Amino acid sequence: MSQVISYGLIAAFALVGGASLGSYFKIKEKIIGTFMAFGAGTLIAALSFGLLEESYKLAGLSHTIWAFFLGGLVFVFGDYLIIRLGGRGHKDIYATDKTQGFAIVLGAILDGIPESLAMGVSLLVGKGLGFLMLVAIFLSNFPEGITSAYDLLKAGQTKSKIIGIWSLVAVSGFVFVILGYTLFGHIPQFILGITEAIAAGALLAMVASTMMPEAYQESGLFVSLVTVLGFLVIFMLSKEA
Repeated sequence: MSQVISYGLIAAFALVGGASLGSYFKIKEKIIGTFMAFGAGTLIAALSFGLLEESYKLAGLSHTIWAFFLGGLVFVFGDYLIIRLGGRGHKDIYATDKTQGFAIVLGAILDGIPESLAMGVSLLVGKGLGFLMLVAIFLSNFPEGITSAYDLLKAGQTKSKIIGIWSLVAVSGFVFVILGYTLFGHIPQFILGITEAIAAGALLAMVASTMMPEAYQESGLFVSLVTVLGFLVIFMLSKEA
């Protein structure tokens, strides 16, 4: 359990640290986009070589397929609701009003739920999967904290309030890591495999709809190679785990 707590705290620190950095320092958008692209690559690799592989072993191909698609569908529906509230600044075609601070926070929590649950569940199966998820989540949470701090500043929030808000978001992510580990710790392996596939589908949908568009918008075509590099890093780590 101590490992679960430490992993959850590290992932939470990435959000708070990024939000603090984004609140007090102006970092070039191209740099942020580069980090975000790298984090996107790591998440894609982690769910490919970790979550889906474990899901296939535990639940079989057919159940992995439908659960993976279900996870993506659930995230897309939740993301659509956030967009309607104005919580996704890069999706103005859907927004009904200017970006709202509350909606931004809801979007951050929505993004964090699948990855936090995935890390908690991954620590149940061992074989280094939890470490892969931790690296991928940390590298994606840090730039997300920075960019969201910028959005909240534009929405009129104070720096201290931004850090307080993101501390609450980080705490919610930490709670879901613990829940992922405890709630699924005593269920049949078959159900655990389905849960991993659902989390993987939600993660991929999150990367496709939030991280990659924003990374490309801020840093241009170069982010494609950075995403590939992030993918390769997790691939190599997965072979050492």
